[in-house]
Parts: sequence; C-alpha cells; structure tokens
Amino acid sequence: MNAYTRIQASEVATSARPLARVGPNAITRMAEALCAIEGDDVCRDVFAAADLHRHLAAPPTEMVDEADVSALHRAAFLHLGPERAARVSRRAGRLTGDYLLENRIPAPAQKLLRLLPRAIAARLLLSAVARHAWTFVGSGRFSYSFAPLRLKLEGAPICHQLRTDDKVCAYFAATFERLFRAILAPDARVEEIECEAVGDPACLFRVDWK
Repeated sequence: MNAYTRIQASEVATSARPLARVGPNAITRMAEALCAIEGDDVCRDVFAAADLHRHLAAPPTEMVDEADVSALHRAAFLHLGPERAARVSRRAGRLTGDYLLENRIPAPAQKLLRLLPRAIAARLLLSAVARHAWTFVGSGRFSYSFAPLRLKLEGAPICHQLRTDDKVCAYFAATFERLFRAILAPDARVEEIECEAVGDPACLFRVDWK
C-alpha cells in the first residue's frame, strides 16, 4: 500500500449502507480513459485489482452496483497514485459529460438553456441534475446552493472506504465542468474544495465562470 493512502473498511459503516445501483459510465468511461492514457496493460491491472474483469470483458450497458464503482476508482487511486489517477478520472469525467450531452440532455433543452441568462439556466440545469442524481450518487445525496454556487455530494461511491491525503473526486468535477462549459459558459470551472476521502463531511465543488 502506498504511504500516502490508507484504506479504512468500517464494518459498521459498510453494513449500514443500503444497496444501490448507478449508471455504468463511471465504469465504462474509466476503462476508456485508462486505456487511452495508461495503456491496455495498466487498464487490465486496475480492473483486476478491483476484481472487475467481467466489466472489462463485457462493458456494462445497464445500471451497476455502486460497490463496483467504489472498487474501480479505489483501485485506480492505489495503483496509479493521486496525480495519474486524477488525470485518468478527469478524462473519464469529460467522456461521461460528452455522453450525457449526446444521449441524456435533449438538444432542444440545451439550446434553450444557452439562450437564457446564466443564473436562470444554472438553476434549471441543476434542478434536472438533482432529479437524476440517483444515477451517479447511488445511496448518497446530491445538493447545491447559490451565491456562491456550490455542489455537494454526500456518501458518493468514489469515496467509499477510501481515506487519503488527496481529494479523489476529479471524475465528478470533470463531468460537471463539461456540462457547465457546454451549456452555460465556455470558461466554467469546477473544482473540488472538500472531499470525504480526506476526512471532510462531504465532497464540495466550487463552480465559477467570468
């Protein structure tokens, strides 16, 4: 185990979590990003470390157990280290954002949002994200607030049983940023400023643009 990382598997916390399923993008886009950035061999090693060979051999197209997402992102962090894992996670997040823009957010809705004042468009977009948050946060919770704009994830799968010295939710930050840049502002930035993996009470993301 790397010196900067320790895994804490709390039997009480784990057994108390309800079973939940999330969309497959956190698996399939990670596979694409791992192969593109680190190569096929490293991708196979990471999936093997997570005991998820089946998802690499047959990429899932339906909802997956959130525990699989936790295991994969944890294995990537442990195998690659924080910087390389963050690079892969950001690529996977952008790919997920691309998928959502192409397949989940209707083009007419995107066009309308781009025509609205940004403050109004942001509220409408985040309201839609909140309604479908179960597809990425699983048994966790998603919320947001304005002035300043903040996104909050509580109990999201990526941080399950992972305690580190580094924030680990680059995947979510990049997904949100891709959506905001495409729909609201080309210069939008999403940065994780707090993370459950380092001991914060929730994963908190700052959103801003000029």
